[in-house]
This record gives sequence, C-alpha cells and structure tokens, in this order.
Amino acid sequence: MKNYFIIGLMLLLSSCDRVDVVPLFNKNYSIQGEEEIDIEYEVRKNEKYGDNELQNYDIYLPKNQPDKVPVVVLLHGGGWSEGDKGFINPIVETLRQKRTKCAIVNTNYRLTFQQGITYREQLADIDSLLKKLQKDAKSLNIAPKFFLLGISAGGHLAMLYSYTSDDKNLVEVVGGIASPADLTSEQIRQGRMNSDIIKLVGKPFSNETIGEYRSASPLFQMKKTSPATILFYGGSDTIVPPEQGEKMQKKLEELGDKHKYYFYPELYHEWGKLPETLDIMLEFADKHL
Repeated sequence: MKNYFIIGLMLLLSSCDRVDVVPLFNKNYSIQGEEEIDIEYEVRKNEKYGDNELQNYDIYLPKNQPDKVPVVVLLHGGGWSEGDKGFINPIVETLRQKRTKCAIVNTNYRLTFQQGITYREQLADIDSLLKKLQKDAKSLNIAPKFFLLGISAGGHLAMLYSYTSDDKNLVEVVGGIASPADLTSEQIRQGRMNSDIIKLVGKPFSNETIGEYRSASPLFQMKKTSPATILFYGGSDTIVPPEQGEKMQKKLEELGDKHKYYFYPELYHEWGKLPETLDIMLEFADKHL
C-alpha cells in the first residue's frame, strides 16, 4: 500500500512532566492560510522519539505566528510493513504551499517486517511521539492540540490510536484516506493484504482469533466519545475495497454529526484529489478543534 496519509491534531494535557498549558489559541484563530500572507517554516529533520532507527520524524514550525499553533501529524502507509515518511513529503509541501498555520510533523514508525512488531507496537510509537511533542510544546511554541491524519495503513493506525488511547483528551480530530477499518472482513483479507494483516495482528484469522482482529479494527473501537473523524474512500480502490468505507459511513452516521464521510466513485487507492481533500480536512479541523 503506497502513498498514505495521516493527520493528527491532539489536545494534550500535562503528564508527570511539566507542560505549558496556557490558553491554546484565540477561538477566532484559523489554521487555514491566507493567500496574501506568506509563512516561513523552520525545518528540523530526523528528530528522535525513541531508540529504534525508525522512531524519527521531521517537524516544520511556522515562524512569526501571533499564537501558538496546533500540530498536524502525518502517518505514511505501506501495508504496515514498509514505507517511509518520505513517501508523503508531497503532502507536507502541499500544506506549506497552502500556508497552513500549523506545525507539521511527518513521522516514521516501526514496521511489521521487524521481529516482534505488530499494531500494538505501532500504536505505542504514535503515543511516544505525541507525548514527546506534548512535553516539548513550550520550547517548540506549539499549542498542545493535534490533528492526526493518515493514508491507508497510516489512516488505520490514526483511527485505531485515536479510538483506543488511554488519554481521552489527547486526539481531538482524526482523518484518514483509503484506510482499512474492518480487518475481520473477507473482502479486505485478499492477496498481499491478507499477509500484511496477519503480520499486523500477529496471528492468522480464525474463529479463535476473531476477537483480536476486532480489537485491531477501528470500526469496532469507535464510540460516541471518539474524536471528530473525517474519512475519504474511492469507489475504484482495489486494495482497500469500498465496503470498508461503507461500514465506516454507517458507523459515523450512528455516532452523530461531528463526523464526515466523503466518497469518490472514480478514485483509486493512489489518491488523485490531494489538494482538494486537504482543503476539506483543514476546514473540518478548524471547526472541531
């Protein structure tokens, strides 16, 4: 699964370490850019949040902003077993071109080709990253507010983390593009995807393991208290079948109007409407932060 995307904006409260919890930013503050105002970004590459070689991220900090800015966190795809943050540098550049008034974090995470890595370890990586950003909020001049956004496998992890995190105040908005949602579905467990999912869960699918597959599926973990969610699916996607989106659409409608679902019949897994999709997502994030 290639070219994936995750965006995460999160409200982070203090941990045992002291965290800057001054007012986040004026309610009238918008993360969406203005054409007449240019924004420069300080770029820091390959920052570490753990000891593993894949536990690193790039961060783009907008300069000269009157308020502390929230954070967009991007999660790449690659079937949970491969891929790199470099795959979604075009998303970073699109956000910068749009003059987005957010810090942008483009992160790697441990992959299932490594021994002992399942979705649990990948969720732990997201948690470690966000807690580090929370701890460093004052020095980075960011607001402890995060919008978590991912494509395909990255979107799956973004949703699953947001719906299962022990810190209910951590993620406020989550977005996904062409993201697996129900790993118990036979339609998605086909070909290469089936072997990727087996590595992700750590066990083949069976009557005995169906509970573990449900635990790894955002569809079964989402609740009324879950963060505002915005999802995009394509009708011509042969990797993540449209039925994954249809199931999430039904779930989102059951849980209320703070969630949005978009369906494009003509789009394949390689998403072809990125600038338009990011515009919709940023508008949604502004509303729900």
